Formats: sequence, structure tokens, C-alpha cells
Amino acid sequence: LLKILKLFLAFFVIQLFYLHQISAENLNAVRVIVNGEIITEFDIQTRAYEAFRIAAQKYSEAGLESKKQEIIENAIDELIDRKILVQEAKKLLIETPELEEQIEKSVAAFEKGAVDQVGSVYKYYELANKQGFNPLKKRAELRKDLLIEEIMRANVYRKIVVTPKAIKRYYQDHIDEFSMKGSMSFRHILIKRSSYDSDEEAKKTTEDLLNRLKNGEDFETLAKEHSRGPHAGRGGLWGFGEVKGFRKDLVADISHLKEGELSQVIKSSLGFHIFKIEEIVQAQTLSFMKVQEEIRNTLFREKFVKVKKEYLKKLRKNVVIKRY
Repeated sequence: LLKILKLFLAFFVIQLFYLHQISAENLNAVRVIVNGEIITEFDIQTRAYEAFRIAAQKYSEAGLESKKQEIIENAIDELIDRKILVQEAKKLLIETPELEEQIEKSVAAFEKGAVDQVGSVYKYYELANKQGFNPLKKRAELRKDLLIEEIMRANVYRKIVVTPKAIKRYYQDHIDEFSMKGSMSFRHILIKRSSYDSDEEAKKTTEDLLNRLKNGEDFETLAKEHSRGPHAGRGGLWGFGEVKGFRKDLVADISHLKEGELSQVIKSSLGFHIFKIEEIVQAQTLSFMKVQEEIRNTLFREKFVKVKKEYLKKLRKNVVIKRY
């Protein structure tokens, strides 16, 4: 609950920040001009909003405040790059007039799909109004997205080559990434020694529970009723990712058990334990055939970032950018 409240507070801080910006500054104020095309304060705030929302989930209020300027600068750079790419793509339209028709068909198909999904044009515009976006502006942004995709295909995507040799080498160099250690999940009952007058009494209670389990009673139900372990409310369940936080000596004691098998009563400094193995995943290394497409996508993304950066750097040499 405390974590949720902190997230709510951080998100509230973001909202206050934007409210302050709206009340203190003119949202139509020009912040950047890219070859004569303007980027306004509103454009920047809109672009930064999602990044602020994500940051609110990761940082404290103080940490979020320190990230504020970085998020805004990143938003400005993204908007500048978008302007440059759209401007460059418009040159492509002049060189290939048939591309204009292709893009218009794609936009029309998208709009038809959206209308068909909600049932009618009226319903589409009604929902757009409720969600706070202008369908005409949405259409214009979609058109720009398609233009950017064309210019990226011609100047970035086609320059990226991921060879089978590179994929194989990545697999060999990063084999640990594709190796899975063996793991298990289990249910656990803890009868604490401190709740009884003697070890013998606590042990007898635990042995009685074990006998009931062997006679078919449900482990989850008995764990909720009798266990004093940290996951008792969940029927004593410890998932795959949680087992690594359990006492290693006790995990070692049950490592020989099979799925569905009950342990004997095990004594520790806390008291007496019963375990039931829920599921076991054997250690394995994923084959090259299974992961080669994933590797190809990873290498493609790495090269895409590099090639796109180089392309934009080249374009910026011929662009006039004024910041205010």
C-alpha cells in the first residue's frame, strides 16, 4: 500500500508540474524552429508526458525532479528529429509522386479499419472526442509516420545487414544468456518452536499435519490454517523467482524430491517444516534454432540505433535549428 501511495504521489507531482507549466507559460509559445517549422511548448509537454509517467514509477519525488530537465531535452531532440525526417521525406514525394497515392491509401485503410471496429463514422468521432484527440490531427500525424517510415526504409533499413555468421557468433559469445538454471517452486508449512511449550509438542503438531497431508488433505488449505511462514496467506506457495530468497540449507534438503512429493518433517532454528514440490524446471540451454530469430532482432535493433543516429547527424548539417 505504501508503494502504491508513493507512486500516486509521484504521479500527482507530475500533474502539478504540468498544471504549473500551463498556468505560467503560453502553451503556444515557440520553443524551437526547424527550417522554418515551429515546435511549441505544448508539443514538448505532450511528448514528455509519457516519459514522465514512466519515470514516476521508477524514481522518488526527488529523483523525478532531477530527471525533469533530461526528459524535456530528450523530448525536444525527438521532436527536432521528427521534423527533420518529415521534411526530408517530403522531398521524396516530389521525386516519386506515386508515393503520395500509396500513403493516402494507407491512411484511408487505417481510418476505415478504425471506423469498422467501432461501427460507424459517428461513433468513431464520438469516441475520439471522449478520448480527447482530434481525428484530423490524428490523420495528419499518421501521414507523417508513414512518410518517416518511407524515408527510413530508403536510408536506414536497407543499410542494415545481419548475416547468419554474425547471428551464430553472437550465440556463441553470449551462450550464458540462453542457458537456464534448474529451478523449482514449492509449498511450505512452518510450525514455529516459539508457539509451543517444547520442541516435542511443536514436532508432534507438524507430524500430525504431515499425516493429514499423506491422507489426502489439501496442502494449501492446511498451510493457510496452520503455517507461520511468510507465505502462509498464499497457501505456503514459493514461486520460481522467490525460491532463491529462501534458506539455502532447507532448499538443499528438499532438492532430491520429485514434483508432487512431500518432504519429511525438517527441523531448523525456527521450528519444523513440511514441503511439497509444486513444479521442477530442469537446467537447459536453448538451441541455436530456437533463439536465432531473437538474436537477429537484437542485432538489427543495435545496428538500427547506430545507422539512424548517423543518418540524422548527416541531415542536421543542412538544417537550421533555432532554440528559444
